[in-house]
Amino acid sequence: MTTCYIGLGSNMCQPVQQLVTARDAIDKLEDCKLIRCSSIYQSKALTLDDEPQDDYCNAVIKIETQLSAEALLDALQRIENNQGRVRTKRWGARTLDLDIILYGSQSIQTQRLIVPHAEMANRDFVLLPLYEIAPDVEIPGNKTLKELTANYENSSLKIVGEFNG
Repeated sequence: MTTCYIGLGSNMCQPVQQLVTARDAIDKLEDCKLIRCSSIYQSKALTLDDEPQDDYCNAVIKIETQLSAEALLDALQRIENNQGRVRTKRWGARTLDLDIILYGSQSIQTQRLIVPHAEMANRDFVLLPLYEIAPDVEIPGNKTLKELTANYENSSLKIVGEFNG
């Protein structure tokens, strides 16, 4: 079994419910076991243009899996598609975004997948939920999680919910 951390995000169609539905779908995947969930955080949308977007709801979950990283990515993309994810533009509004943040202690760089997630060190909405559930996790090729989260002591993130169960 490999321990993985998955980032969940949504800013469309009842975002909190989107995260709960995704968490449940991940827990039901064959060869995956849900271990822990962060709180649900609210963050401002990152955009490449000035088009307004609703705030995001974000969380991080810890799973154990026997799936390869690519097979896990395929399963996560199926969940996104089942929940109405449409890929129209980069950093656009979305019903659901599922990202493999960490896959064990592996560094992976393929055409489809980069782990640790390429932008995680720049995203408080990934780092703070990850720190909540795994403060001592090691991030291959990077500073410690404690060092990375120190940059976000005055983060505007706020906890807006908890996963039930």
